[in-house]
Amino acid sequence: MLALAAGAGCGERRAEAPAPDRILLVTIDTLRADHVGCYGAERAATRTLDTLAVDGVRFEAAVSPAPLTLPAHTSLMTALDPPGHGVRHNGVFRLPDAIPTLAERLREAGYATGAVVGSQVLDRRYGLERGFDFYDDQLTDRIAGGSGWPERRADRVVDATLGLVERLGARFFLWVHFYDPHMTYDPPAGFASAFSSRPYDGEIAFADAQLGRLLRALRARWGEAGLLVVVTSDHGESFGEHGDRTHSYLVYETTQSVPLLFAGPGIPAGRTVAAPVGLVDVAPTVIALARAKPLPETAGRDLSPLFTGQDGAPANTYFETLAPQLDFGWSPLLGLREGSLKYIRAPRPELYDLAADPGEKRSLAAERPEVVASLDAALEARLRASPGRAATPVTVTPRERAALAALGYLAPTGSASGLALGEVGGPDPKDRLEVISEVGRAQVAMAEGRAGEALARLRALGDAGPTVAGLRAAAAVNAGEPAAAERDARTALEASPGRDDYRSVLALALDALGRSEEADAELRKLPADVPLPAEVALRLAAVEAADGGIDTALRRIERAIELAPGDPRLVRGRGLLLAQRGRQQAALALPQGGADLRAHLNYLRAEALFEIGRPAESQRALDQALASPLAGSAEWRADAVRLRKRLDSTIPPQGARGKSFSPISGKSFPRWACQASGGLAPDDRIIVRSSTCRDDPMFLGLASELHHEARPDGSKCVG
Repeated sequence: MLALAAGAGCGERRAEAPAPDRILLVTIDTLRADHVGCYGAERAATRTLDTLAVDGVRFEAAVSPAPLTLPAHTSLMTALDPPGHGVRHNGVFRLPDAIPTLAERLREAGYATGAVVGSQVLDRRYGLERGFDFYDDQLTDRIAGGSGWPERRADRVVDATLGLVERLGARFFLWVHFYDPHMTYDPPAGFASAFSSRPYDGEIAFADAQLGRLLRALRARWGEAGLLVVVTSDHGESFGEHGDRTHSYLVYETTQSVPLLFAGPGIPAGRTVAAPVGLVDVAPTVIALARAKPLPETAGRDLSPLFTGQDGAPANTYFETLAPQLDFGWSPLLGLREGSLKYIRAPRPELYDLAADPGEKRSLAAERPEVVASLDAALEARLRASPGRAATPVTVTPRERAALAALGYLAPTGSASGLALGEVGGPDPKDRLEVISEVGRAQVAMAEGRAGEALARLRALGDAGPTVAGLRAAAAVNAGEPAAAERDARTALEASPGRDDYRSVLALALDALGRSEEADAELRKLPADVPLPAEVALRLAAVEAADGGIDTALRRIERAIELAPGDPRLVRGRGLLLAQRGRQQAALALPQGGADLRAHLNYLRAEALFEIGRPAESQRALDQALASPLAGSAEWRADAVRLRKRLDSTIPPQGARGKSFSPISGKSFPRWACQASGGLAPDDRIIVRSSTCRDDPMFLGLASELHHEARPDGSKCVG
């Protein structure tokens, strides 16, 4: 069924257009359709999106396959429902290598391929980088709204994209991902004031403006002709509808209805398609327009016949969320959209006629059981037709789990229920709305540094399962209640012994209780190949190095550097360990050598803890460092004394040495390092101009980690 623009003839068929020279796919994260002007939002500032709708085809009822970033994008790129590709949640699954992607097909068709993503949720480790010649997921320049999850604003994404397109040439496929509308909502200056009461809309307006900037640049470089533009979103957001103020756990239209726009060569202007379609239909459509080889086993179909009023709409569209099952042990929710009817398979099934009830306020399931049975059978048939692959698990670090939690994603390690993955049964998520709401409020409080408030909210939930116990443990340790943190962390670990984040919290609690040896024993259980936060990695490295495990300690530091490539404490720690390993093994066995190295690493750990705002733990680590009999003559003692003075003062933590920002985009270096190197050269190389610095492992480590050159010229080292 099509709703055509005035003056357009039904069934009109234009001559087949040539394949586009350039294909731009843009995904704007967390963008619900009804906050876009061309979808009826009267106060929206979305001129670029609205113009694309006028110039091309707008799909009125595009359906997200999941209210989760990674599963939805995986369906977008593979044309498979989540059961077909196996990526059912954020942060813990990787797309299997055997599943072909849109980028692979377009590269085979002769397109240069590039991607620029705005959040670590789409980091290359999850498998979506396959098929891209360039996959830019460098996100070190900004932290998302205090959540700790790396992202970059839309302007930085566009900056990176404009640099990339020059490398791609004139024929390319480019995927650009804007993360801005995702919580926490903090639009940049100007947009923040213009949308002071609607910050979510302010972030949408900013993303729209940056999309306009990108399109203008592409058209200025290559002209108007030959550019296919596709814009959509992975999912929407809830703002209190159905008692939900987030996304992930329910599947109402607030999170499942997303915009979908096509504009470019051969696409008629001003068309609106009313038939429901899914994100799984995007890749087959782009492939057809590009004259590329089709993907096998797709759940989606080519939508291009709908551009001109022909038949070919999908019979139905699938959606799901397994977050309730994976995070809490509740029932998952599976669903199907067929025409105006929407069916949700749940412990208490739901049925809505969206034409009569777009707000899904009244379920018809009890009144129309025959329709429920029919749609449930169609849902089962779609599930049976799915390849049903299992995705590869991905290691998630404790810091990444905490960051995912701050965004509303709890990063599970497996089903928290006794049922098979995707099997409906157990508590119905809609009956647990208060738990969802309170967990969400607690996560926001934690992200904003209000650990006491988060702890109070989580305590009010009582025994709500191991996931809540784990969150409560983290809140307790940050609120200064280590005994409570220990109890909850042990409860969570009993249910999920493989959770490294729970074990890290337990170690912090034990340390705060003065049981350092027990804390060290817990930390030693963390695998050496798991990247850890700087403060944890330095502590473990100190213990292991003192026991002669230099290689293990070095491996821990190097994996931690993967999380924080420019962290000077980690780089210096790595340099110390490299220097220690390079000495004679007999010297390594000397008690003095081990004690000095451990004390030095503990001092670096104290710096790391102070910089992230944990002064009490920083003080304990500093005390351990200065307790060494060799600390009195150590070259780092003066720095340690200065750190102690800062700990004793009322100055808020700003880093033990302060920061200077370099011309290198997104990189920051400690001020003393920049001074010692004589500044940064215009070609972004760090040049160490000092013979006395030549053997300093800090400088050698910094240079090697950032692939810069270190060369002495005899001048004075001021570092």
